[in-house]
Amino acid sequence: MTFGRLFFVIFAFALLEVLVLAAVADVIGWPVTIILTLATAIIGSWLFRGQGLKTWTRLNQRMQSGEMPGQELVEGLLLLIGGALLITPGFVSDIVGFLMLVPLSRRRLAAMLVRRGTLQAFSSQQSSAFFYQSGSFNGGPFGGGRHHQGNSQGNGVIIDGEAREETESRDPLGHDQNRRS
Repeated sequence: MTFGRLFFVIFAFALLEVLVLAAVADVIGWPVTIILTLATAIIGSWLFRGQGLKTWTRLNQRMQSGEMPGQELVEGLLLLIGGALLITPGFVSDIVGFLMLVPLSRRRLAAMLVRRGTLQAFSSQQSSAFFYQSGSFNGGPFGGGRHHQGNSQGNGVIIDGEAREETESRDPLGHDQNRRS
């Protein structure tokens, strides 16, 4: 999405929020509208904390059993977005935020995102990375990979590369840190 489109979407969303807030305030009055906006933020933060803890627990259980917690990672991302939308003043953002926080709709949306896209995780002893890419794999963050042809068990993408492990630690100037001077 280009910057112009992103700016237009954000501007249109903000304008819609203002129009809906004004329309609701005309019907029920500004004081009640402000109280409702604050109430949705408080209820949303309470719901976010409870659902976030449950999702975190499921994510840890899946990781400890050696499974990739793809569904839980996407649900965690939806929880973060939903929580942010709920603390944003406005009724449209509250509706979308609540849909991302309610377990049934969040799980369905996360399952749809996982089905439609490719979820990849990379990790090593020193660092780890996570990305979600819609569509086919196409080699991930490292460019196009070579598709494996044949009857082996893997039917994924092979990325040619090299790895080496260094046991000695050196400082940036190349001095051996294990030796004391």
